[in-house]
Amino acid sequence: MTSQISADRGGPATHFAAVNAVTAMRQRLLNLKATSPDLYEEADRAEMEAIRALQAANRHLNYVRRRPSRYADATYDTLYPDQDPRGLVSGWWTRGPRTLVLAGPSRTGKTTAAYAIANVVHNLRNWVIAWTAADLSAALKPDGDPAAYDHAVACDLLVIDDLGRERVTDWWLEQLQRVVDARCGNERRLIITTNAAPDPAQAYELLVARYGDPLVERLIDGGGVVTLDGAAVRKVVTDW
Repeated sequence: MTSQISADRGGPATHFAAVNAVTAMRQRLLNLKATSPDLYEEADRAEMEAIRALQAANRHLNYVRRRPSRYADATYDTLYPDQDPRGLVSGWWTRGPRTLVLAGPSRTGKTTAAYAIANVVHNLRNWVIAWTAADLSAALKPDGDPAAYDHAVACDLLVIDDLGRERVTDWWLEQLQRVVDARCGNERRLIITTNAAPDPAQAYELLVARYGDPLVERLIDGGGVVTLDGAAVRKVVTDW
């Protein structure tokens, strides 16, 4: 599969247009409720559509603002062959299992592969949220983002990047288990990237040692593990 969607849809203009639509619909409802009760139900439905448009615009902006700029243009077409072995990355959203674990040594392009999927799925008008494991842990804390958990378990696609680089505590293990259980239990798509040995058995053992058997089994049961073990993906500047 190749991606033909590379530019972000919408932007601030989409957001403001949706806000204006909601405001106009609410004013119309007030007028109709007093003067034309028969049309009130129709206007109420129109207002709900405007609210959903505003919600979608907010989700779009949140994804774009949170996404690291270096991954803004990542698509299936920009991946090296080693980053998409046998089309398992580019084909995951349409035909792959519920969960995708991208494992392998550092600098093999796991995050780029994850954002290639995320960008394409986002541009297909799905709700995508991407966190590093460390940022998700911080957001779930009592003084973090009060909506983080609800959004993490409800979005169409959740990406947790760099699992294994965050500080692992009993509290974080409990929160991570909650998120994974909720998404897997409701069959919502999830991508995990983690630095691990190129051998799948060794990668499994490393994850179990860090996160415990119940969490890892939940991730891979009915899920897919793709190991990226090609040459390091880097650009070294030699002239400036």
